[in-house]
Amino acid sequence: MYPKWLAEVGEPGYYTEHGRRFDSVVKYPSGDMPLRLEGRSTMSRACIPATPGPYARELAGHADTRHIQYDIDSGLGVDAATLNREIPRIVPEPGARSYEANPVFAEFTGRIRVPVMAIHETGDFRVPFRLQQDYRRHVEEAGASHLLVQRAVPQPGHCGIENSVRQPAFDDLVSWIENGIEPAGDDILGDVTRLGVWWTPLRLPKDPM
Repeated sequence: MYPKWLAEVGEPGYYTEHGRRFDSVVKYPSGDMPLRLEGRSTMSRACIPATPGPYARELAGHADTRHIQYDIDSGLGVDAATLNREIPRIVPEPGARSYEANPVFAEFTGRIRVPVMAIHETGDFRVPFRLQQDYRRHVEEAGASHLLVQRAVPQPGHCGIENSVRQPAFDDLVSWIENGIEPAGDDILGDVTRLGVWWTPLRLPKDPM
């Protein structure tokens, strides 16, 4: 399956025509973040559907893409209006997004009640950094922004953050809870080229900073 996908789409730097369209479309909902293409390269196989296990089937039952407004760069042979009209939409099962059915998949309210420290790779293709930005907006709308600190890690991959980043973040969270000292974080809705400047001691060669 993967060789067929690779032949049809290619990889960053070696995209086919379909690959250029694909990359342009996924760039918008995921965010054009530092090391995005490197993350895309490391997660190519994540695009390929495998035989679904119980967890995958449970996850799929709560998915919902009806609200997503897709976009695409010009000059690629298809416009955004056509894309949004013709792309298949995923509809969740009845009641799937309710708190009563499964609170894990319930719609996020942003009403956090305890200090939260979030760390996230900028080049995470599986769980895009854009979700951290959505998280921030939800929490701000709920009036709980004082309880959320977010730190970006400019690297590709998913859940591969090293101890040199995780341990200081955990220590800062404990100090925040026990001593009331709110730690510093990234302005993730600001200049994305400066994400993770202070928290990442080992920087990759293609990091824009």
